[in-house]
Amino acid sequence: MRDGGRCREEQRESWDRFYSENKRPWRGVGKLPGLEVSEGDRALDIGCGNGKTASALIQAGVSVTGIDFSPNAIHYCEQSFGDRAKFITCDSSSLPFPDSSFEIVTLVHVLEHLDDKQLSDTVSEVSRVLVPGGKVLVRAFEVSDMRAGGSDSNVRGNGISYRYFTEEQILSLFDGFEVIHSDTVSEKMRFGGVRVRVEAVLRKLS
Repeated sequence: MRDGGRCREEQRESWDRFYSENKRPWRGVGKLPGLEVSEGDRALDIGCGNGKTASALIQAGVSVTGIDFSPNAIHYCEQSFGDRAKFITCDSSSLPFPDSSFEIVTLVHVLEHLDDKQLSDTVSEVSRVLVPGGKVLVRAFEVSDMRAGGSDSNVRGNGISYRYFTEEQILSLFDGFEVIHSDTVSEKMRFGGVRVRVEAVLRKLS
């Protein structure tokens, strides 16, 4: 079995290389499907990447903190957003925030890149930093996504690992949360193939 810490460091290096080679890898306008926010809510964008979801949260009028374990991603966001949001380099499985710090947490295409322990620790940390009644938006690739290749996990040529979920698996990760919205979304691509993702909004009950 490979050392989990070493594997995580390899993933960090792969992501750092990815962001150094792709200054704006995801374009378009970020969306917050099924997520209702109130002006002044405190939102934590986990795995902020190049800030696509953070931008949507800022436009919605909430106070945004973005985190990513890639220093290059954080540097890009700091340059792009200035003082409109706060960005911190840290790991999703060990968040540097007190309990009940946020009304909103977003996990947009983050869970796919975590191993079992990181996945469990991240969900636990999300629950810890959410206020009672706080909401989490989750988006993750589904097992029938065109890139799954008939497997529940794979490693791309760029060294970044992926895993794929069913809608039921995503909801079971957040056992004890109230399901506000949940859907499996299919999207036909311009040059063939179908992208499939799970989208869910859940509320922390206590």
